[in-house]
Amino acid sequence: MQHKKLNIRISRELRDILHGYIMSEGQVTPSGSVLVDQSTKQRLFVEWLYEKLQLLRTNTPIRNRVYIDKRSGNKSYSLQFQTRSICKGFRYMWYKSKRKSLPSSIDCFFSIPFVTVWFAGDGTKMIGQRGAKFEVTCFTPEERLKLKQLFKTKFNINAKILRAGQSKTGTSQWTLSICAPEYDKFRTLITQMDLISRIFPYKLCKK
Repeated sequence: MQHKKLNIRISRELRDILHGYIMSEGQVTPSGSVLVDQSTKQRLFVEWLYEKLQLLRTNTPIRNRVYIDKRSGNKSYSLQFQTRSICKGFRYMWYKSKRKSLPSSIDCFFSIPFVTVWFAGDGTKMIGQRGAKFEVTCFTPEERLKLKQLFKTKFNINAKILRAGQSKTGTSQWTLSICAPEYDKFRTLITQMDLISRIFPYKLCKK
């Protein structure tokens, strides 16, 4: 993938890292800039993304941001940076009618970097059993099924779509879960990059 105006060539790995972050917590502005905005507790993850996305950003340092809740007056702190406005193609793929939805081309980038970065944002280990899960409540039933199928076709991993209770507002919560029989394959998959083992070891079950 190449951005002709700035003569930037985006590698497949960089493309998939971007997609993985957008899949979880990343926002793409209407102008085509990918916004990274994380809690200060995730400083190492922000610094990792800052390094990986070097080709797409300016040299502006990571910013400290303070948000004040208008109702409670409570303050929250985050770390933020964004890419240049050269990712309009990503905006077009991910946003339909202002709602983030799975791109029709997700098969092309459902890769190890994509799944690893997605897990960093939306994944965790299971409690009380050996396994891992992704939060997928925001996706439609059809999209959840598509993700389950992709794990099978791309990595021969049998994932399960499981209901995970209800929110305070009564909305059903859903996870895409990798249970014990499939976990070792999944663990091998997401530890090939220098991200989960180094920055998110608490998301991994012990070997």
